[in-house]
Amino acid sequence: MSFGDIVSRFRRTTARARQLWIGLRFNPHVQRAGNGDGNGGALEAGDAEEPPAEEADEGSPEHRYVPLSLTVGASWSWRLLIIAAAVAGVFWLLSQVTVVVIPVAISFLLAAMFQPVSAWMIRHGWNKSIASLLVLIGGLGVVVAVVYFVVVQFIDGIPRFAEQVTEGLTSARDWLETGPLGLDDEFVANALDDAEGNIVEWLQNNQEMLVQNGLSIAGSTASGLGNFFTGLFLVLFTTYFFMRDGRGIWQFVTGMIPAAGREPMRYAGAAGWSTLVQYMRTMIIVAAVDAIAIGFWLWVLDVPLWLPLTTLIFLGAFIPIVGATVSGAVAVVVALIGHPNGLITALIVLGVVLAVQQLESNLLQPVLMSRAVKLHPLAIVLAVTGGGFTFGIIGALVAVPLLAIVNGTVRALHRYRVRQREAEAEETADEETPEDVDEEPVEQR
Repeated sequence: MSFGDIVSRFRRTTARARQLWIGLRFNPHVQRAGNGDGNGGALEAGDAEEPPAEEADEGSPEHRYVPLSLTVGASWSWRLLIIAAAVAGVFWLLSQVTVVVIPVAISFLLAAMFQPVSAWMIRHGWNKSIASLLVLIGGLGVVVAVVYFVVVQFIDGIPRFAEQVTEGLTSARDWLETGPLGLDDEFVANALDDAEGNIVEWLQNNQEMLVQNGLSIAGSTASGLGNFFTGLFLVLFTTYFFMRDGRGIWQFVTGMIPAAGREPMRYAGAAGWSTLVQYMRTMIIVAAVDAIAIGFWLWVLDVPLWLPLTTLIFLGAFIPIVGATVSGAVAVVVALIGHPNGLITALIVLGVVLAVQQLESNLLQPVLMSRAVKLHPLAIVLAVTGGGFTFGIIGALVAVPLLAIVNGTVRALHRYRVRQREAEAEETADEETPEDVDEEPVEQR
């Protein structure tokens, strides 16, 4: 046997030994030597030795007298209490600086709404400062124009609405007199006169209190106007810089995080922002469909103040479940008391509102919203309730979008960790893969 044959056989033997070693390591039914019995034999997974009774009894004395379920329950309880206290503390701190928190939250939503337009302009050669400024001014101009038009229509429709309400009350009085109740004319007139007299007497007796309350309301209104203009300035200023330098701001904020968590947070933040953009785009489409469908039928049925009601329905759609329900109820009430044929018109409006909401929940949202944006109705109701109690109407408006951001961010972090583990597993497998075994040389006869 030549020296080359010896070398070849040695290499084949070592390769087979290495393959056997790798197979032993990755075999799920066999444990490595040293974890088995005293003779070094490998034990199967189900044959692991139990710890001695003396070792199991050692440790904290409470384990001898406290049940394991109670110990685990107590551990969960104090941890949950600490988490709840931390969350309550954060909400309390935010409630103390609402002048800053609310404008920043609103500007965050506006930036998510306008940023795709400014990004499209920047991709087509526009300067990012000019593009962001033009988009902000254009969006603000559209909002002001719509609000002005709606307010003018509301003011013009008030006299007609008052006349129809008066006609409705007269019809109700006639129904009380001539309807199945058959009330006496004098009885109805005396009841209305008594009600009017009670109202006048209450106003006279509480005139001083009303004056004081009016002065306090005027003072609070003045301070409220100051806070409003301050908040408006912060919203415009912050929205502009969110659109212009949003990526740079996020890079700066995550730069203060330790290096190990910096890259995951940047990835999750980008995913959360994409979730918010998709959520706002979806809510605009849903709100437009709700407003157009219900507003069309309000116009067809000649419901008074149909245009302001359409605008209210559009804005209410941005508060899922709660906003649509409240705005639809307002439309039904206005149709009931402001239309000559109030009851039938109100029933038709109620049917239209319910049909549009079913279309929204069963067709529009499942098609337009991805899995990362979808939220459970219970989570939506709890978020709206908590935001409303903490920050009022604005809190109810921004609660669900912020919840969508949290949902998208958490999902992205989970995806990042899974991909990182898969990459590490692939690298480990590549490192432990045996080298290619050389083919045996053909023996020469």
